[in-house]
Amino acid sequence: MKPPLIWFVWILNGLLAIVYTLADNLVVLLILPPLIWLAITAKREHLPWVAATGGLCLLAGFIVPAPVPVILALMAWAGAIAVRLDKFNPTALRWRVNGGLALYALAALGFAAYAAYTSRLDPRAWSDVVVGGDAGQVISQGRSFLNTIAVWGLWIILPLGYLALLLQGIFVHPPTPGAPADMIHTVRARGRNR
Repeated sequence: MKPPLIWFVWILNGLLAIVYTLADNLVVLLILPPLIWLAITAKREHLPWVAATGGLCLLAGFIVPAPVPVILALMAWAGAIAVRLDKFNPTALRWRVNGGLALYALAALGFAAYAAYTSRLDPRAWSDVVVGGDAGQVISQGRSFLNTIAVWGLWIILPLGYLALLLQGIFVHPPTPGAPADMIHTVRARGRNR
């Protein structure tokens, strides 16, 4: 091959590798917009925590198999929408969103580490790690039960709890005609304009 053609093939291969990697991790890319928005709108003192949560979410999205990245994307988008809708205390709700996403990402990473560790052990060896002796046989039989509980917690219970906290944060106050600052000004100014 001629040198200009080789350079073209190499560049094309590099671009195709990037496109295939992005397509393979499309769900993780869907996590980015709400995380970026939450970071941009966060208070300066919260920014390190929000950035750490974003890093944990992206790490969990890349490492933990499906459906965790999809659940993380849904949770991040729901949190950003909830913060955007909240008129009374969006800072507190943003902090709640940040904590919920961090908790879920840590739980997903912990489960991935546990699953990777136990996948290399037979049930009897795993039970010897947890307990020893005669109780090991009972524990070894319960390993799949423990995995089932962990999957239920990761796929259903934690996301629903997070969404319930978001809904509570949004619906804790009845809807008002304006922002709280405008209502306070109207009451203090006795209805006169600014």
